[in-house]
Amino acid sequence: MSSAIPSAKDMVVKAVQKNPKVDVNTLHEKTYRLMLSFKSKYYKKKVDAFLSTLKISEKDKMKVKKGLLKPVIVDDVRYNNIMEEASRRISQSFQPLSGQIAELCAERELIKFGLKKDIHYTKRKKRTDLIVYYPDIKNVKAEHRVEVKNVKLRERGVRGLVFDGDSLFGFFNSPAEFTQNTVEIIEKTCKSTGGYCYIPPLTLSKIPHKSRRLRLNTVFGQDMRRFVKSGKLP
Repeated sequence: MSSAIPSAKDMVVKAVQKNPKVDVNTLHEKTYRLMLSFKSKYYKKKVDAFLSTLKISEKDKMKVKKGLLKPVIVDDVRYNNIMEEASRRISQSFQPLSGQIAELCAERELIKFGLKKDIHYTKRKKRTDLIVYYPDIKNVKAEHRVEVKNVKLRERGVRGLVFDGDSLFGFFNSPAEFTQNTVEIIEKTCKSTGGYCYIPPLTLSKIPHKSRRLRLNTVFGQDMRRFVKSGKLP
């Protein structure tokens, strides 16, 4: 299965090639949709492969239903039906891919503003996604940890900020997740670390609970460049 699915990097590169000036939120949406299209094709392939083993006609709908709901054993693991097996494999394959896409989109913002990997920033170090250094990794006077999340904030997003990050960067698409209590936690945590919670403009505009620590993710790159130069964020 894995050989049929492009890597997160390949999908991001493909999206950027079509529009080198694409903004970070449009890039994430296009890449995320590309991932979903591969998911859809995978489901179709699984169903077509299964149906090809049956002699099907319009009058055989009950036979198809029985076949789709029949328990299956794949790699010595028993599933209630073929779709459960497909869904389990989809989850295992696409969940990390989704996270990688978000991380690559965030990294692109750093690169756009002149930051270089393993000089100004590192990835997956000290239990966090991105670490930005002032002035660089060889002469560290300060560092800023960034947790990168995808489209859902959930409790683990806030928990990741509290324990593993100074700032939180994401493509959160549900303003309702930013309750008054959640915003207060973000405000308190980011104030103590000097960081921000970077979110899409559309989501930010719909959050009723305002905070100076909620900031557009479109300015993430320039903020991190400022940190590399001065050791501080705005």
